[in-house]
Amino acid sequence: MSVTVAIPTTLERPTVRSTVESALAAAAYDPHAEVLVMVNGTPPSPDPLAHLGSPQVRVLHLPRRSAPGARNAALETACHDTVLFTDDDCRLPATWCTDLATALHLPAEVAVAAPVRAEGPGPLLAYMNYQRLFDAPPDGAGGAAYVVTANCGVRRDRLPHRMRFDDTHFNNAAEDADFGLRLRAAGHSLRWLARSAPVTHRLSGAIVEISDRWLRYGRAHVRLHTRKRHPGTALGGVRRWYAAMCQDTARVHRCFSELADPVLREAFTAYDLILGASFLIGYLEELGSEWGRPLITVDHDKLTAGWDRVARWQEALVSATPDGPPPEVRPDYHRFGIAAGEWLPVPEWYTSLLQTYASPLPDGDGDTGGNSNGNGTSDGNANGDGTAYARDLAAFLRSPHPAPPGPTAEELHRAWTACPGGAPRNADEADRALRGAGACMREGGRVLEAYLPARPLLGSRT
Repeated sequence: MSVTVAIPTTLERPTVRSTVESALAAAAYDPHAEVLVMVNGTPPSPDPLAHLGSPQVRVLHLPRRSAPGARNAALETACHDTVLFTDDDCRLPATWCTDLATALHLPAEVAVAAPVRAEGPGPLLAYMNYQRLFDAPPDGAGGAAYVVTANCGVRRDRLPHRMRFDDTHFNNAAEDADFGLRLRAAGHSLRWLARSAPVTHRLSGAIVEISDRWLRYGRAHVRLHTRKRHPGTALGGVRRWYAAMCQDTARVHRCFSELADPVLREAFTAYDLILGASFLIGYLEELGSEWGRPLITVDHDKLTAGWDRVARWQEALVSATPDGPPPEVRPDYHRFGIAAGEWLPVPEWYTSLLQTYASPLPDGDGDTGGNSNGNGTSDGNANGDGTAYARDLAAFLRSPHPAPPGPTAEELHRAWTACPGGAPRNADEADRALRGAGACMREGGRVLEAYLPARPLLGSRT
């Protein structure tokens, strides 16, 4: 089956040429395959794609800078109905086109998603790969909840009529999540290709770059609820959740007690807290903007400088260990949740930075300039009922933060202990076990860590 590989780009990233070259290598099995490069916005000079010398490359120029708009243009102009998407900072494995195209050739398959890993130096990227932060989350039935455009494919001829990426409400994050959620709402499952070779994001490993991504993800996540009404995407109780983190009363963060190296445990915990806060800060900022009332005050420059200091310190500690920064994490899974005292409160450096540079604003109950319509959006009616609006807003923000939908701790525990030897042997096996139970490393690990101290695994050691 011939494919079109679609790569939106502004040609600004230094990785774009090697991304196109890896796409050509992956598509080399079929002379009819094409690599469609959608240049959106004003391209730089000189052209980084000059002299590629392949007739399979087709470059189209779009005047407006918009990644989702570029993907829509690719769906309209692709030569083939099997369209595979990736980003311009990715490296594609040699089997990528055949893996995705083979799955999409099956009857009734509309979209597929596959693993994504970070490529680069340092323990921060090791943490991101361990937590599977770029993978599409599971849907609870063996598939994916949505697609991630770094590694996904669709059958254009099987999409619902005029199903396209939303480039009105999204531009640089969450348009792929929205696309996948709408596909599932239309009755289509999204197949997860767990054993497909992963696409790799080439990242710097700097906390400044990664925390900025998570800020954008948090802002875009709000629009999934307020603009698109996707059930389950609203974070009820988000203000109470964030306030607990600021006040050192949160006790539900990951401490990675399954890792045998205490230095690595500390580093991963720090990264997890930083990215979690970045997401919530972005979420609260965007939610306040949507409702017309600020919910948080943030000094981004000073907060980012604080994150950077912490990350550099953690990297120095990991680098000083005999083996240096881990290229991959080799946990001792029998330690998961076993060691006493590893379920720690939020560290002091964390609460200090949040209280100083990212504080939630007082509730207040005055005129807010808009009215809640009960769905987390302002309805724009100027009836002056600011008190009712503030009451609705406060009820949403102060509500108990709900547990994420998915399996119970017992189900996750059964999946975990069903692995050979009573525990997974590596991170891939752990992720497959948790996904099979409807969760993934980034959420299933947190649930298990809280659950297992009371139910130690067979063969566990203290």
